[in-house]
Amino acid sequence: MNATVKIKLDHDVIPTKDTTLLLAGTIRIPPIAIGTWQWGDKKVWGWTPQAEENARAAFDKAFELGMAFYDTAEVYGDGESEREISRFRKNYSEQDKKKQVIATKYFPHKHRTQFPDVLLSALKDSLARLGEFQVDLYQIHAPIHPAEIEVVGKSVLKHGQQRTYNCCNKANALADAYDKGLVKAVGVSNYGKEEIQRMHTALHKRGIALASNQISFSLIRTIPEKSGLIQQCHDLGIIILAYSPLGMGILTGKYGSQGPWPKGREQPFKKFDTVQLGNLLNVMKQLGEKYGRQSSAIALNWCIAKGTVPLGGARTQEHVEQNSLALDFLLTNEEVAELDKFAFLGSNNKGWQHG
Repeated sequence: MNATVKIKLDHDVIPTKDTTLLLAGTIRIPPIAIGTWQWGDKKVWGWTPQAEENARAAFDKAFELGMAFYDTAEVYGDGESEREISRFRKNYSEQDKKKQVIATKYFPHKHRTQFPDVLLSALKDSLARLGEFQVDLYQIHAPIHPAEIEVVGKSVLKHGQQRTYNCCNKANALADAYDKGLVKAVGVSNYGKEEIQRMHTALHKRGIALASNQISFSLIRTIPEKSGLIQQCHDLGIIILAYSPLGMGILTGKYGSQGPWPKGREQPFKKFDTVQLGNLLNVMKQLGEKYGRQSSAIALNWCIAKGTVPLGGARTQEHVEQNSLALDFLLTNEEVAELDKFAFLGSNNKGWQHG
Protein backbone atom coordinates (compact mmCIF):
# COMPACT_ATOMS: atom_id res chain seq x y z
CA MET A 1 0.00 0.00 0.00
CA ASN A 2 1.29 3.44 -0.91
CA ALA A 3 2.09 5.65 2.04
CA THR A 4 1.14 9.08 0.73
CA VAL A 5 2.47 12.10 2.55
CA LYS A 6 2.72 15.72 1.55
CA ILE A 7 5.97 17.68 1.58
CA LYS A 8 8.06 15.68 4.04
CA LEU A 9 8.00 12.41 5.90
CA ASP A 10 6.55 12.18 9.38
CA HIS A 11 9.08 11.09 11.97
CA ASP A 12 7.58 7.61 12.23
CA VAL A 13 7.43 6.91 8.49
CA ILE A 14 10.14 4.65 7.10
CA PRO A 15 10.83 5.67 3.49
CA THR A 16 10.36 2.99 0.83
CA LYS A 17 10.11 3.00 -2.94
CA ASP A 18 6.32 3.14 -2.53
CA THR A 19 6.38 6.19 -0.27
CA THR A 20 5.39 9.34 -2.12
CA LEU A 21 5.43 13.05 -1.45
CA LEU A 22 3.37 15.63 -3.28
CA LEU A 23 5.09 18.33 -5.27
CA ALA A 24 2.81 21.37 -5.64
CA GLY A 25 0.09 19.21 -4.14
CA THR A 26 -0.33 17.19 -7.33
CA ILE A 27 2.90 15.58 -8.60
CA ARG A 28 3.84 12.38 -6.82
CA ILE A 29 7.57 12.04 -6.19
CA PRO A 30 9.68 9.42 -4.39
CA PRO A 31 11.52 10.27 -1.16
CA ILE A 32 14.84 10.29 -3.03
CA ALA A 33 15.70 11.63 -6.48
CA ILE A 34 18.47 11.38 -9.06
CA GLY A 35 20.75 14.36 -9.67
CA THR A 36 22.14 14.52 -13.22
CA TRP A 37 24.73 17.29 -12.92
CA GLN A 38 27.42 14.77 -13.83
CA TRP A 39 25.78 13.81 -17.12
CA GLY A 40 27.64 15.80 -19.75
CA ASP A 41 29.76 17.87 -17.34
CA LYS A 42 33.43 17.89 -18.31
CA LYS A 43 34.85 20.50 -15.95
CA VAL A 44 34.07 18.92 -12.57
CA TRP A 45 33.04 15.36 -13.41
CA GLY A 46 35.21 14.63 -16.45
CA TRP A 47 32.37 13.42 -18.64
CA THR A 48 33.24 11.64 -21.89
CA PRO A 49 30.92 10.44 -24.67
CA GLN A 50 31.64 6.88 -23.54
CA ALA A 51 30.08 7.71 -20.16
CA GLU A 52 26.65 8.05 -21.75
CA GLU A 53 25.97 4.33 -21.61
CA ASN A 54 26.68 4.35 -17.88
CA ALA A 55 24.28 7.26 -17.47
CA ARG A 56 21.65 5.39 -19.50
CA ALA A 57 22.02 2.38 -17.21
CA ALA A 58 21.67 4.71 -14.21
CA PHE A 59 18.50 6.22 -15.66
CA ASP A 60 17.00 2.79 -16.28
CA LYS A 61 17.95 1.45 -12.85
CA ALA A 62 16.34 4.46 -11.14
CA PHE A 63 13.12 3.74 -13.02
CA GLU A 64 13.32 0.05 -12.10
CA LEU A 65 13.84 0.82 -8.41
CA GLY A 66 11.01 3.34 -8.17
CA MET A 67 13.22 6.45 -7.98
CA ALA A 68 12.24 7.94 -11.34
CA PHE A 69 12.63 11.61 -10.37
CA TYR A 70 15.42 13.16 -12.43
CA ASP A 71 16.74 16.66 -11.82
CA THR A 72 18.70 18.41 -14.58
CA ALA A 73 19.42 21.97 -15.78
CA GLU A 74 20.17 23.84 -18.97
CA VAL A 75 23.74 24.50 -17.79
CA TYR A 76 24.57 20.88 -16.97
CA GLY A 77 27.03 20.05 -19.71
CA ASP A 78 25.70 23.04 -21.69
CA GLY A 79 22.44 21.20 -22.26
CA GLU A 80 23.96 17.75 -22.74
CA SER A 81 22.30 16.40 -19.59
CA GLU A 82 18.88 17.35 -20.95
CA ARG A 83 19.69 15.83 -24.35
CA GLU A 84 20.81 12.58 -22.74
CA ILE A 85 17.59 12.33 -20.75
CA SER A 86 15.66 12.78 -24.00
CA ARG A 87 17.61 9.96 -25.62
CA PHE A 88 17.10 7.68 -22.62
CA ARG A 89 13.35 8.27 -22.54
CA LYS A 90 12.86 7.25 -26.18
CA ASN A 91 12.97 3.60 -25.15
CA TYR A 92 9.98 4.01 -22.83
CA SER A 93 6.28 3.77 -23.58
CA GLU A 94 4.09 6.81 -23.04
CA GLN A 95 2.59 5.06 -20.03
CA ASP A 96 6.02 4.56 -18.45
CA LYS A 97 7.09 8.12 -19.26
CA LYS A 98 4.17 9.33 -17.16
CA LYS A 99 5.75 7.55 -14.20
CA GLN A 100 8.92 9.65 -14.62
CA VAL A 101 9.24 13.11 -13.09
CA ILE A 102 11.59 15.49 -14.92
CA ALA A 103 12.83 18.73 -13.39
CA THR A 104 15.07 21.28 -15.04
CA LYS A 105 16.29 24.81 -14.35
CA TYR A 106 16.67 28.24 -15.88
CA PHE A 107 20.03 29.92 -15.28
CA PRO A 108 19.74 33.69 -14.64
CA HIS A 109 22.74 34.92 -16.60
CA LYS A 110 23.36 38.65 -16.24
CA HIS A 111 22.55 39.32 -19.89
CA ARG A 112 19.09 37.80 -19.49
CA THR A 113 17.13 40.87 -18.51
CA GLN A 114 13.91 41.00 -20.52
CA PHE A 115 11.40 39.05 -18.44
CA PRO A 116 9.29 37.07 -19.10
CA ASP A 117 10.60 36.54 -22.65
CA VAL A 118 14.08 35.33 -21.68
CA LEU A 119 12.74 32.72 -19.27
CA LEU A 120 10.08 31.47 -21.66
CA SER A 121 12.63 31.26 -24.47
CA ALA A 122 15.07 29.33 -22.28
CA LEU A 123 12.28 27.01 -21.17
CA LYS A 124 11.31 26.25 -24.75
CA ASP A 125 14.96 25.48 -25.54
CA SER A 126 15.08 23.09 -22.58
CA LEU A 127 11.86 21.44 -23.70
CA ALA A 128 13.32 20.99 -27.19
CA ARG A 129 16.42 19.33 -25.75
CA LEU A 130 14.24 17.14 -23.54
CA GLY A 131 11.99 16.31 -26.48
CA GLU A 132 8.88 17.32 -24.57
CA PHE A 133 6.10 19.89 -24.73
CA GLN A 134 5.83 20.18 -20.96
CA VAL A 135 8.18 19.64 -18.02
CA ASP A 136 7.09 18.58 -14.54
CA LEU A 137 9.12 21.10 -12.53
CA TYR A 138 10.85 24.27 -13.77
CA GLN A 139 13.17 26.11 -11.39
CA ILE A 140 15.18 29.31 -11.30
CA HIS A 141 18.70 28.06 -10.66
CA ALA A 142 19.89 30.81 -8.31
CA PRO A 143 18.83 34.22 -6.94
CA ILE A 144 21.66 36.03 -8.69
CA HIS A 145 19.80 37.96 -11.39
CA PRO A 146 19.83 41.77 -11.24
CA ALA A 147 16.06 41.72 -11.68
CA GLU A 148 13.90 41.95 -8.60
CA ILE A 149 11.67 39.04 -7.75
CA GLU A 150 8.42 40.94 -8.19
CA VAL A 151 9.17 44.56 -9.13
CA VAL A 152 8.52 45.54 -12.74
CA GLY A 153 10.69 48.10 -14.53
CA LYS A 154 13.58 48.20 -12.06
CA SER A 155 16.39 50.62 -12.88
CA VAL A 156 19.91 49.46 -12.08
CA LEU A 157 23.42 50.66 -12.66
CA LYS A 158 25.69 48.53 -14.80
CA HIS A 159 29.16 49.45 -16.00
CA GLY A 160 28.52 53.03 -14.95
CA GLN A 161 25.43 53.46 -17.12
CA GLN A 162 21.77 53.58 -16.23
CA ARG A 163 19.76 50.83 -17.84
CA THR A 164 16.04 50.17 -17.38
CA TYR A 165 14.82 46.58 -17.41
CA ASN A 166 11.21 46.16 -18.41
CA CYS A 167 9.18 43.22 -17.06
CA CYS A 168 11.90 42.26 -14.63
CA ASN A 169 9.58 39.94 -12.82
CA LYS A 170 10.82 36.43 -12.20
CA ALA A 171 7.71 35.35 -10.34
CA ASN A 172 5.43 36.47 -13.14
CA ALA A 173 7.69 34.77 -15.69
CA LEU A 174 7.37 31.47 -13.85
CA ALA A 175 3.63 32.01 -13.52
CA ASP A 176 3.36 32.73 -17.26
CA ALA A 177 5.15 29.46 -18.00
CA TYR A 178 2.66 27.66 -15.78
CA ASP A 179 -0.37 29.38 -17.29
CA LYS A 180 0.82 28.52 -20.81
CA GLY A 181 0.90 24.85 -19.85
CA LEU A 182 4.64 24.54 -20.39
CA VAL A 183 5.26 23.37 -16.80
CA LYS A 184 3.27 21.46 -14.21
CA ALA A 185 4.97 23.10 -11.23
CA VAL A 186 7.50 25.86 -10.52
CA GLY A 187 10.33 26.12 -8.04
CA VAL A 188 13.56 27.88 -7.19
CA SER A 189 17.06 26.96 -6.13
CA ASN A 190 19.54 28.46 -3.66
CA TYR A 191 16.97 30.97 -2.37
CA GLY A 192 17.28 32.36 1.15
CA LYS A 193 14.54 33.08 3.66
CA GLU A 194 13.59 36.58 2.50
CA GLU A 195 13.72 35.58 -1.18
CA ILE A 196 11.57 32.51 -0.56
CA GLN A 197 8.93 34.59 1.20
CA ARG A 198 8.85 37.15 -1.60
CA MET A 199 8.65 34.52 -4.35
CA HIS A 200 5.97 32.59 -2.49
CA THR A 201 3.91 35.74 -2.01
CA ALA A 202 4.30 36.87 -5.63
CA LEU A 203 3.27 33.48 -7.04
CA HIS A 204 0.38 33.23 -4.60
CA LYS A 205 -1.03 36.44 -6.08
CA ARG A 206 -1.20 34.58 -9.39
CA GLY A 207 -2.84 31.59 -7.73
CA ILE A 208 0.23 29.37 -8.18
CA ALA A 209 2.11 27.37 -5.57
CA LEU A 210 5.86 27.63 -5.11
CA ALA A 211 6.56 23.91 -5.17
CA SER A 212 10.21 23.62 -4.16
CA ASN A 213 13.46 25.18 -3.09
CA GLN A 214 16.52 23.22 -4.17
CA ILE A 215 19.44 23.89 -1.84
CA SER A 216 22.81 22.46 -0.94
CA PHE A 217 22.12 20.48 2.21
CA SER A 218 24.16 17.69 3.73
CA LEU A 219 26.23 16.71 6.74
CA ILE A 220 28.90 19.11 5.50
CA ARG A 221 26.44 22.00 5.00
CA THR A 222 23.73 22.26 7.63
CA ILE A 223 23.21 26.03 7.53
CA PRO A 224 19.79 25.73 5.80
CA GLU A 225 18.49 23.96 8.90
CA LYS A 226 20.31 26.12 11.44
CA SER A 227 19.08 29.34 9.80
CA GLY A 228 15.46 28.22 9.90
CA LEU A 229 15.13 28.10 6.10
CA ILE A 230 14.00 24.47 5.99
CA GLN A 231 11.33 25.04 8.62
CA GLN A 232 10.15 28.18 6.84
CA CYS A 233 9.76 26.28 3.57
CA HIS A 234 7.85 23.50 5.29
CA ASP A 235 5.55 26.06 6.91
CA LEU A 236 4.83 27.49 3.46
CA GLY A 237 4.19 24.06 1.90
CA ILE A 238 7.44 24.07 -0.07
CA ILE A 239 9.39 20.85 -0.57
CA ILE A 240 13.13 20.99 0.06
CA LEU A 241 15.22 19.28 -2.61
CA ALA A 242 18.68 18.69 -1.16
CA TYR A 243 21.41 18.76 -3.77
CA SER A 244 24.93 17.47 -3.13
CA PRO A 245 23.62 15.35 -0.22
CA LEU A 246 26.82 13.30 -0.42
CA GLY A 247 28.99 16.43 -0.38
CA MET A 248 30.19 15.76 -3.95
CA GLY A 249 31.46 12.39 -2.77
CA ILE A 250 33.31 13.31 0.41
CA LEU A 251 30.57 11.74 2.57
CA THR A 252 30.87 8.35 0.88
CA GLY A 253 33.99 7.68 2.94
CA LYS A 254 35.85 6.75 -0.22
CA TYR A 255 38.52 9.39 0.27
CA GLY A 256 38.85 9.25 4.04
CA SER A 257 39.35 12.46 5.99
CA GLN A 258 42.58 13.61 4.33
CA GLY A 259 42.32 12.60 0.69
CA PRO A 260 43.90 12.54 -1.81
CA TRP A 261 41.00 14.34 -3.42
CA PRO A 262 39.74 13.81 -6.98
CA LYS A 263 40.73 16.40 -9.57
CA GLY A 264 38.21 19.23 -9.81
CA ARG A 265 37.07 18.85 -6.21
CA GLU A 266 40.30 19.60 -4.33
CA GLN A 267 39.39 23.18 -3.46
CA PRO A 268 36.08 22.49 -1.67
CA PHE A 269 37.39 19.34 0.00
CA LYS A 270 40.62 20.65 1.47
CA LYS A 271 38.86 23.35 3.52
CA PHE A 272 37.37 20.87 6.00
CA ASP A 273 38.86 20.30 9.44
CA THR A 274 40.28 16.80 9.13
CA VAL A 275 39.67 15.85 12.77
CA GLN A 276 35.99 16.82 12.63
CA LEU A 277 35.60 15.15 9.25
CA GLY A 278 37.28 12.02 10.56
CA ASN A 279 34.89 11.88 13.52
CA LEU A 280 31.90 12.36 11.24
CA LEU A 281 33.01 9.63 8.84
CA ASN A 282 33.63 7.26 11.75
CA VAL A 283 30.08 7.71 13.09
CA MET A 284 28.70 7.21 9.58
CA LYS A 285 30.72 4.03 9.19
CA GLN A 286 29.50 2.68 12.53
CA LEU A 287 25.88 3.38 11.62
CA GLY A 288 26.45 1.80 8.21
CA GLU A 289 27.67 -1.35 9.89
CA LYS A 290 24.62 -1.35 12.19
CA TYR A 291 22.17 -1.08 9.31
CA GLY A 292 24.19 -3.18 6.85
CA ARG A 293 24.67 -0.27 4.49
CA GLN A 294 27.39 1.96 3.10
CA SER A 295 28.12 5.43 4.45
CA SER A 296 26.43 7.02 1.45
CA ALA A 297 23.09 5.50 2.51
CA ILE A 298 23.52 6.96 5.99
CA ALA A 299 24.17 10.43 4.57
CA LEU A 300 21.08 10.25 2.34
CA ASN A 301 18.86 8.84 5.08
CA TRP A 302 19.98 11.66 7.37
CA CYS A 303 18.71 14.14 4.75
CA ILE A 304 15.37 12.31 4.63
CA ALA A 305 15.17 12.35 8.42
CA LYS A 306 15.62 16.13 8.26
CA GLY A 307 12.53 16.48 6.08
CA THR A 308 14.21 16.87 2.68
CA VAL A 309 14.32 14.96 -0.60
CA PRO A 310 17.99 14.19 -1.38
CA LEU A 311 19.14 14.44 -4.98
CA GLY A 312 21.76 11.72 -5.08
CA GLY A 313 24.10 12.13 -8.04
CA ALA A 314 24.49 8.97 -10.09
CA ARG A 315 26.89 8.38 -12.96
CA THR A 316 26.39 4.62 -13.00
CA GLN A 317 23.84 1.93 -12.27
CA GLU A 318 25.86 1.01 -9.20
CA HIS A 319 25.52 4.56 -7.84
CA VAL A 320 21.73 4.33 -8.16
CA GLU A 321 21.72 0.99 -6.37
CA GLN A 322 23.83 2.46 -3.58
CA ASN A 323 21.48 5.45 -3.30
CA SER A 324 18.48 3.13 -3.07
CA LEU A 325 19.94 1.65 0.11
CA ALA A 326 18.95 4.90 1.84
CA LEU A 327 15.40 3.49 1.81
CA ASP A 328 13.74 0.88 4.01
CA PHE A 329 15.14 2.20 7.27
CA LEU A 330 15.17 5.45 9.22
CA LEU A 331 17.82 6.75 11.57
CA THR A 332 16.62 7.25 15.12
CA ASN A 333 16.50 10.70 16.68
CA GLU A 334 19.51 9.73 18.81
CA GLU A 335 21.51 8.65 15.76
CA VAL A 336 20.65 11.85 13.93
CA ALA A 337 21.81 13.83 16.97
CA GLU A 338 25.09 11.88 17.05
CA LEU A 339 25.74 12.78 13.41
CA ASP A 340 24.76 16.39 14.08
CA LYS A 341 27.52 16.66 16.69
CA PHE A 342 30.18 16.35 14.00
CA ALA A 343 28.32 17.89 11.05
CA PHE A 344 29.66 21.08 9.45
CA LEU A 345 27.72 24.36 9.37
CA GLY A 346 28.93 25.57 5.99
CA SER A 347 28.08 29.05 4.79
CA ASN A 348 26.07 31.19 2.40
CA ASN A 349 27.57 33.61 -0.07
CA LYS A 350 26.45 36.67 -1.97
CA GLY A 351 27.30 35.25 -5.35
CA TRP A 352 25.38 31.97 -5.44
CA GLN A 353 24.09 30.28 -2.33
CA HIS A 354 21.67 32.41 -0.34
CA GLY A 355 20.03 29.39 1.24
